[in-house]
Amino acid sequence: MSSISLRLAAGSSRAARIAAVRTQACRAQSRGLHRRKQLSYPIEEGLGAFLPPHSLKMIAEDYQQGLLDRLNDQIRGTSLENKSIVQTIVEAARDPSKVLEFNYASEALNNSFFLECVKPPRPDATSHEHELIGQLDRRIRYHYGSLAHFQSSFSAAVLGMQSSGWVWLVTDKLGRIGIVPTFGAGTLLVRSSKPSETFLEWQRIVGEPIVPFSEPPPHTPSSGVPPPPSSPTSGLSHSAPPLNPHTPARSMSTLPKPDRIHDIKPEKNLNKTSNWNTLGEVLFPLLCVSVHEHAWVSAGYGVWGKEEYMKRFWTVVDWQRVCQIFDKVAHVKA
Repeated sequence: MSSISLRLAAGSSRAARIAAVRTQACRAQSRGLHRRKQLSYPIEEGLGAFLPPHSLKMIAEDYQQGLLDRLNDQIRGTSLENKSIVQTIVEAARDPSKVLEFNYASEALNNSFFLECVKPPRPDATSHEHELIGQLDRRIRYHYGSLAHFQSSFSAAVLGMQSSGWVWLVTDKLGRIGIVPTFGAGTLLVRSSKPSETFLEWQRIVGEPIVPFSEPPPHTPSSGVPPPPSSPTSGLSHSAPPLNPHTPARSMSTLPKPDRIHDIKPEKNLNKTSNWNTLGEVLFPLLCVSVHEHAWVSAGYGVWGKEEYMKRFWTVVDWQRVCQIFDKVAHVKA
């Protein structure tokens, strides 16, 4: 009996060692892969009158996971494998062969930021407007006259965008605010193929480890036959990337330009004065909204439901979080 017990103990020990090795291997394989961030509100309950549960699930789980799965497929075994999303965007923007990596990472970061800018209203409230207080409240009233006028200008920028993208409320170091659209997978992180001075602050805002930016080695184009598609799900290859991955083609609109809508311009062309009608060179994100047809169509607004989508968006904006970001990044004298 004792020998049988010894054999059983030895077998259990070997099984334990094998399980430990498998666990370590799984950890090693997934170490550099990106995962969805947990939201502060339950997806299965939806976002009030803005997004029903099935629509929120599509945006927060299905779409976000699809972006991250494709990004993980692209970066596996490359120099970007162990980089954060912010680092990936900055480094991929400098390399014309990493268009897919840039697009997936930037779209995932924008979508995640959008989902963190909102939260369901309390059962006894219709919005979170009572949480808009302090310096940001005063800035909005100074620049736009009222919250309602600001919301109208922001919504007009969304309605005037004929392609997919994102519309942002941003601030500069002096606390001047403005509305900035980015098109496609465009980002505020990269301007003129260089990381903006917001690189470190973006990491803090989105909750990533703070890693100082280091200039990557210059990209050397490879010669020979273009590589085959590296993502079986997308069927795309790097053979014909756009010239400038972080500045997609802009759509034209016949609508008049609303108040304080700013285009992202090269840094050397930006006004460096203290004109309150001009944003500074360094922009910080405060909130954004997804301007993707799948967002309002999946929620039941219909193909032409963008206007109603925006009306209900304001009922779920998390003004407390937006004010907290503003207070951290803007140097405004009381």
